[in-house]
Amino acid sequence: MDETTRPAVVSTLASAALLAGTACAFVDLLTDAHLFAGCAIAFIVAHIVMRWKYVRVNARLLLVLAALSAAILISVGGRLDSLGLAASRALYLPALLTVMTLLRVAALRSDIVGTAARFAVDQPPSRRFFLLAGGSHIFGILLNLGGLQLLLGIAMAVRVRNTPSPAIAEMQARRITNAVLRGFGATILWSPVGLAINLLIPIMPSLDYVSYLPYGLFSAVVFIALGWIFDRLEPAPRRRFVPAPHGGAGLAMTALLALLLAITGISALAEASMGVPMRTAILIVIPTMAVIWVFLTEPSPFAPNLKSLARDGFRALPESTNEICLIGSSAFLGLTLVELLPADQLRVLVEQIAVGPGTIACGIIVLMTVLGQIGLSPMITALLCTGAVVAAGIDMPETMLMLAVMCGWSGSMLLSPFASTLAVAMGMTGKLSREVGLHWNGPFVLAYYAVVIAALLIANTFF
Repeated sequence: MDETTRPAVVSTLASAALLAGTACAFVDLLTDAHLFAGCAIAFIVAHIVMRWKYVRVNARLLLVLAALSAAILISVGGRLDSLGLAASRALYLPALLTVMTLLRVAALRSDIVGTAARFAVDQPPSRRFFLLAGGSHIFGILLNLGGLQLLLGIAMAVRVRNTPSPAIAEMQARRITNAVLRGFGATILWSPVGLAINLLIPIMPSLDYVSYLPYGLFSAVVFIALGWIFDRLEPAPRRRFVPAPHGGAGLAMTALLALLLAITGISALAEASMGVPMRTAILIVIPTMAVIWVFLTEPSPFAPNLKSLARDGFRALPESTNEICLIGSSAFLGLTLVELLPADQLRVLVEQIAVGPGTIACGIIVLMTVLGQIGLSPMITALLCTGAVVAAGIDMPETMLMLAVMCGWSGSMLLSPFASTLAVAMGMTGKLSREVGLHWNGPFVLAYYAVVIAALLIANTFF
């Protein structure tokens, strides 16, 4: 094979393997036959191997640890069906990232995303926080980490162009970064296409997304409202700011919000009316909405546009290899470690120390935050904490458990020096992780924790 064509061929085969793995994961969801999960693992591992040189060291390490955890589980007498269930739940996340790639490609093909982003950034301080946080929230749900990078990149470019002095530039960098990070962090609390929701809901014996949604939305509102309060306490330059006109900005923001609501609403409706699990419905709804988006936002004829969307989406699939390896391995590692937990001993321990569910929930928040500071992924800690409570049969309301884990996860995203969100912010601002995390967002996260912990302890009195 010609050396110049080999990379293109390997990339094509890698994309095909990822699509095949996603298809197998989808069939596994529909049939609950975990033989398809085994097929999905084979295809996704093949995809990772073909893109191995693009996989970072931490993702490679997690992949090895995930394989070791599976071997240990089998060696200590673990059941194959438990391993198959762990694989089924973990493989949903790579499948979700795959279909989200098509939505991201479709959204970025139009000028709507850029128009909305520039409008959110080019605002006076009194309005900028809510527009930046809201924009980051919508972009984060629709485009994942790419949305954070896009909005923060545009924001930093506009700041450099418009600031008259280094002192003002420093103030704006801090406030803009905080607004974008806090809007993005709130997505963890309720996003139907988020990794956290789709990883933890299946572990809960009876909790479903629709039942949890009001609590998640309220938590997100509290999160962003507290973020706004802390933003207002920041020093601000004393100068009049007149934003430039942005034609079509209102329509662009409305279109993106409508896309988000359509994905959430149609998926929830499918679960409520047809009994299709929301996780399964999302894998169908997202690519469908990507096609509808292209149909509505790009000039006719539609057939060539659809063909180019399929081509661009297929070519973009290998770009997610590192994230697929990292997230899939972390999820599988966490789920297999849950199977290794000594459930009976945990139950006895909790009975002996005689603490209520509210206290356990508060301990989960603190534990996730502390472990995040030393490099343990919030995904793994969330799985271990949730799995430990469920496996030990601890008498704790599932909504309370979910809120505690989501709170610890969202806080860790803004504080942990190992979080991908802080890595993006560090690259855009040139600041150290300690400054962006603990210094800029530490007081805000502590205040948020205080509110959530107080609510959990009050709720504890009713159980």
